[in-house]
Amino acid sequence: MHRLISTLIKEVKLLIVDKTGITVLFVMPVLLVFIMTLIQHEAYKSLSQSGIPVLLVNNDNDSLGLAIENGFKKFGICDLTVDDGTKYRSSDDIKKRIVEGEFLAALVIPKNSTNVLRENVAEMVNVFFDQKSTVIKEPQQVKVEIIIDPTANKSFVMGINSGLKELISSIKTKILFQIMGEKIAQLLESDSKAVLPESDFFVYEEAYAVRDLKKTYQPSAVQHNIPAWAIFSIFFIVLPLGGSIIYERSEGMFIRLRTFPGNYLSILSGKLFVYFLVAIVQFVVIILLGKYVMPLLGLSVLDIGTHWLALTALTMMLSLAAVSYGLLIGTLFNTPQQSAVFGGISILIMSALGGIWVPVNIMPPVMQTISSLSPLNWALTGYYELFIKGGDWYAIQYQVLKLGLFFVFSIVISYRLYKLKTRIN
Repeated sequence: MHRLISTLIKEVKLLIVDKTGITVLFVMPVLLVFIMTLIQHEAYKSLSQSGIPVLLVNNDNDSLGLAIENGFKKFGICDLTVDDGTKYRSSDDIKKRIVEGEFLAALVIPKNSTNVLRENVAEMVNVFFDQKSTVIKEPQQVKVEIIIDPTANKSFVMGINSGLKELISSIKTKILFQIMGEKIAQLLESDSKAVLPESDFFVYEEAYAVRDLKKTYQPSAVQHNIPAWAIFSIFFIVLPLGGSIIYERSEGMFIRLRTFPGNYLSILSGKLFVYFLVAIVQFVVIILLGKYVMPLLGLSVLDIGTHWLALTALTMMLSLAAVSYGLLIGTLFNTPQQSAVFGGISILIMSALGGIWVPVNIMPPVMQTISSLSPLNWALTGYYELFIKGGDWYAIQYQVLKLGLFFVFSIVISYRLYKLKTRIN
């Protein structure tokens, strides 16, 4: 016990005087969370809030052009600028404005688009009612031009295309019913005309599935980024911990410690416990950042759920997993440079595979399978269950178990490596 307390005091003093270590362990994680959350905040806002600048050149000024114009205004997916073809007359002029950053995308509706659409639909209807002919001539093409900034997000481009096709299909259906109504009225020698409703038959309601059916959830950068980058920051404790272990071994301090009774793990227990506490403090600081500081910047408040014991168990096991990995790195390598390079790159790889950088659900199936092997993915899945889906202990117990097994595995391998190196030396 005396050795443990002495080691604790030594490690705390070393951390206090180590300005670089304090920066790596606390200042940089906070900056990382700030920057990544603010950057990705726009991606989680509705596109109407984002105000993505889009130009609509409506050369048609008839049913089709007006339907597209009104539809995009109702979608609220962009900050729409409408021109009737007087200001932006050529594609080259529009492309120049997009290249200069004035617009992210532009839609160009050609002249007489509605008339061409009516003629094509009328031809189809006439053939349908004409029993003598079943041959439909080749329809006239309407070329709707979509000009996109090459830096635009792919999902935004898909949204533009999807919205445009939906609006064109809608107005095409209305024109079809109008012409068919007129044709039927002619056959029945009736003057009555059916008036089609402006509203659609379908109403779309979007909801997010969470475990607590009484709660609603709205995606936000805070809910997704705070736990993700907290995990990333905690695992980066590997760098100072591994370097410290190697430094003490290379400077002979570890040899002096070995003169005291106890095995390898008991000698390092004080150091590991201090870094375990540092990991816990890191997590608490980042959570407080999401709860009280992010709202001051106009972001949403972090919701950590109500299952405190489950959150505590998950965080403690995550911290133990990170500390044990640092011990493994410090035992495996002989120089601080080796441990820093391998430790840093391995954490980046595990974070990329674990869904920190890219959501797992958009990865290829093979990569999703590999992702399930990353400790960072286990922790991230657990925090998403608690913070987003409203889960409890039963929802994260297997994630906690896997982190625990990783901790035991790393400790055992570290001890075996130490015994092997001792015999060799």
